[in-house]
Amino acid sequence: MYLNTWLDWTGIDISQYARENSTYSAFYFYWRDELFSRVMRLFKEKTDPIPPKEVEIRLMIQGHVGIAPLRYNGETELTAFWGLPNGIGKYRDELPFYSCRCPVWSGNLKVGKDVIVVDNNTLRNPLFDLIHHYAIILAHTEVTYIHTNVNARSANGVPIASTTKQKKSIKDYIGKLFNGQYDVVTDIGNMGIQYAGAHMNTALSSDEIWNVRERILASFLSDIGVKTGLDKKSNTVTDEINAGTPSMLINLDDMLNARKEGFDRVNKRFGTSWSVELNENLDYVNEFIKGDSDNEDSGLLQSTSGSDKSASD
Repeated sequence: MYLNTWLDWTGIDISQYARENSTYSAFYFYWRDELFSRVMRLFKEKTDPIPPKEVEIRLMIQGHVGIAPLRYNGETELTAFWGLPNGIGKYRDELPFYSCRCPVWSGNLKVGKDVIVVDNNTLRNPLFDLIHHYAIILAHTEVTYIHTNVNARSANGVPIASTTKQKKSIKDYIGKLFNGQYDVVTDIGNMGIQYAGAHMNTALSSDEIWNVRERILASFLSDIGVKTGLDKKSNTVTDEINAGTPSMLINLDDMLNARKEGFDRVNKRFGTSWSVELNENLDYVNEFIKGDSDNEDSGLLQSTSGSDKSASD
């Protein structure tokens, strides 16, 4: 198979690679990058000549981005900058200057004249902290799930080593156990390896842990304003689901409006034609915000309460 050939080229030991990537740290990095990749697909943008991902990366990680022309290699072109608001203004969060930086240039520019600042949301909060929070929870959940399955193979017995050689033998045995292979612990030197009984079962079964994982993912999507089909599979009644929909959409609607307002300022100042809309797979959110929630194919259950309608208008 192709991946086996690739692993042979790189010299990766798949057994060791699997063990090293079943740790909390490995799962944290996986989920941090995976969740970041998911939020990067929320919006569809036209930001010529800047690649949309360069705008989104800065919005998601630092909560704002500076847009200004940069002369480089004999050409002047709009650029997305990392930066920080600075100076003295009437409000502490509305400052007159923006310190721009990129790998080839840095400088302090006048906001509204030399640079336009686009915000991720009303409070300029990034999504990185939310991603970090859920990556921690998901990493712990994944480790618990794997350990629950692997520990079930050891019959709740823990071998105790009294020498370095015994320690190596036990580590080899546990590695084989993790890899699903048959093996025995070798008592090198006949020192008498002993087993200590230990209760290594978790309070939840493997199925229950996996359901927790799915609910954590659904909670993350809900926090950014994306509705999943998980609630429809549960015992939650229609009115309960619909009642929570407007409040759930506040975050996504706030991010969308912040981008629209920022892009409008960019267009007026630099003569561009930037635009932003929700990913087409989230069009049902647009329909709900407009008040058109009667189409069940849109992905939302039909609203039945007057308070829901007023919240969506």
